[in-house]
Parts: sequence; structure tokens; C-alpha cells
Amino acid sequence: MKIAFVSNFLNHHQLHLCNQFYNKCEEFYFIASEKIPLDRLEMGYEDMDSKYPYVIRMYEDNYLKYTAYYIIRTFDVVIFGACSPKLIALRMRKNKLSFIYAERFLKKGLWYRFIPRTREKILNRVVKYEDKNLYVLCASAYTSYDLSLFGFVNKCYKWGYFTEVTKVNRRELMKKKDKSYCNILWVGRLINGKRTKDVIFLARKLMNRKLDFTINIIGTGNYERQLHMLVKILGLSEKVHFLGSMTPDHVKNHMEEANIFLFTSNFKEGWGAVINEAMSSGCAVVASHAVGSAPFLIKHGKNGLIYQSGNINDLYRKVSRLIKKPMLQYDYGVNAYDTMVNTWSPEVAASRLMEISKILLRGEHRWYPNGPCSKAYIIKEDWYPNK
Repeated sequence: MKIAFVSNFLNHHQLHLCNQFYNKCEEFYFIASEKIPLDRLEMGYEDMDSKYPYVIRMYEDNYLKYTAYYIIRTFDVVIFGACSPKLIALRMRKNKLSFIYAERFLKKGLWYRFIPRTREKILNRVVKYEDKNLYVLCASAYTSYDLSLFGFVNKCYKWGYFTEVTKVNRRELMKKKDKSYCNILWVGRLINGKRTKDVIFLARKLMNRKLDFTINIIGTGNYERQLHMLVKILGLSEKVHFLGSMTPDHVKNHMEEANIFLFTSNFKEGWGAVINEAMSSGCAVVASHAVGSAPFLIKHGKNGLIYQSGNINDLYRKVSRLIKKPMLQYDYGVNAYDTMVNTWSPEVAASRLMEISKILLRGEHRWYPNGPCSKAYIIKEDWYPNK
């Protein structure tokens, strides 16, 4: 099978999936439509377009541009990420099997669908091809809901971002978490949409109930100073520690030692690949229901817990339950690790998409029962577990 992935530039969210396609396909190319911006490089991002042999940098010269056009028109399957709608139209003129790889379109608010620019973007990229051989790979549990508001239904697959999953000895992994207290971790940018302040208010409630814990916060951002002040004002300096920015390897070390991982973002969090990483590290994850990945990755009460976004009392109830029941932390952590290895790994995702593509190319339509390439049912924003 010949597969191409078209997006702006190769990044770490797509890399491991692309490596799997490259190893499994008869031919695979990642078509980069633009050069990685300088500000990304200054932030420490790697220029992956120049590193991997399967990348076609169509922005470099006319030969590569027309090579990319040829691939888009002729390959068996093309996946479109962040790229010009003109490239999608080029493929759709041939009505050949295509997938749109997308987070939710309305993460800034459902009312954005009435803004002409947003509406035009959704119509031009997806909705106008409703009757064509085009499907959506949902990198958010809410993508199918957003599209349903435009009448695009029953053509959405569960998908996501696929971080590297290393197979390890589960017992040895979980031994790293043995401590006399509960080690809680939060990782991300310290900005408004991440709701890091909820973690601090949670810490106050846990301390007032005399529960034994510590919370480490990894990351930097424009809310850092305010959060430091809040911790000091609430007398939480011995319980909440800001560790600043660090390399991915050091973050992974902290995840492997953490008992509980918190993810508190609001609906602006399209996917949240840090949940993949925490689950791969055997953490018991407690995640906001607003996070795009949470409804797909977390089976509430089996491999983690989901709380109502912004509800500190609900967050406290679920975290305190885990602190009081260390074996529950262990069970959720092991099940989370198994979920990533057996269901949500790049290898599984690539194999499933190739199999689903073969079925679609035969003119049939089928879904996997769960995980990547299962049906992305419509999930509205007001859902969340009540227990």
C-alpha cells in the first residue's frame, strides 16, 4: 500500500506514527508544505524535515513541488493534516481515499461556528466533501461533535497523537513509585487554558484534610509568577514545588516516579499528548473531561479517572480517593500502561489505519470495536462521569 501524509512540517506528535508507516508500507512519504518557522527553532524544536528520508520538502523547489502533487493525486491513501485546502481539493478531484487528521474545530467555543472565517474553513476542508471518499481521523473526542453541527456525520474515526511507547517490565516500572507519601505530578505550560491554579486549590484541600502528598509542577509560562504567589499566600510551599522547564527525558523520569498525574486543561486543549506519556509511565491519571484525549484514552474507573472540568470539589474527591487507596493507584497505573502498549501505540494505529484503508478501498465500511479506527461517536461538551 502507498500512503502519504501531508502537513505543514514534521513534528514530534507525528514522528512515531510516520516511522511505523515507513516500515510497514510499500511506499510512504511525509509531504512538508512549509518550512518550520524560525520561532519554533528558537523554542528548541528540531527541524525534522531534514532528518528523515521519507520527507518531501515541497517548498524547496518546483521539482519537489510537482513530485508532491503527483503523489497526492496517485497514492492509494493520503492523510491531510495542517496544509492548504488546495492540496485537499487536488486529491478530491480524483475522489481517491483520503483522511483529514484534525483536532476539534471549535475548541475556542461552539459559537465560533457562526464566524464566517471559521465556518468557511470547516466547509472547505471537510464538509463540502461529505459525499466524497473522505473520512476524518479525530484527534479529539469532540471533533465529531463539532462536525455534526455542520451535518457531517458517520465518517469519523477515533484517532489522536501517538507518542513512543516503550515496552518495559511492569513490575519494575511500578516499583519506582513506591513511596511513603503520594507523589502527584503536573506537566505543561503555565498559561490560562491549562488551569494550573486548580492544582493549587486542590493542594489546599488535601492539606486541610491532612493527607500525605507532594505535588510537583513542571513547566514555565506567563502565569508562573502568579502561581508562585498563590502557593505562598496559601501556605503550600512545602507541598507544591515548581521544577521549571526540563528535557523530555527528565520529564519521563518524573512521570515514572509519580503515583498520580493531573491534567486540568479546559476545552482549548485539542488532544494533550502528555496524557499518553503519563499513561505509558504507569501513572494513575486524573484528567479534566474537557481534554480532547481523555474520553478516548481513559476508561473511567479502570485505567484512570475523569472529573468535571473546573470543578475543584470533583477533582478533590477523585484525587483523595486515590491517595487513600494506594492499590487503586497501582491498578490504574498498570491498566494505563497496558492501554498504551496494547491499544494506543503508534504501531497499533498504523496497522489499523492500513487495514481500514484496505476495507474502504474495497467499497466497504467497517470500524474497530475500540481504540484507534473505532467509531468516533458524537460526544457533547456536557458529558462527564458522575461517580
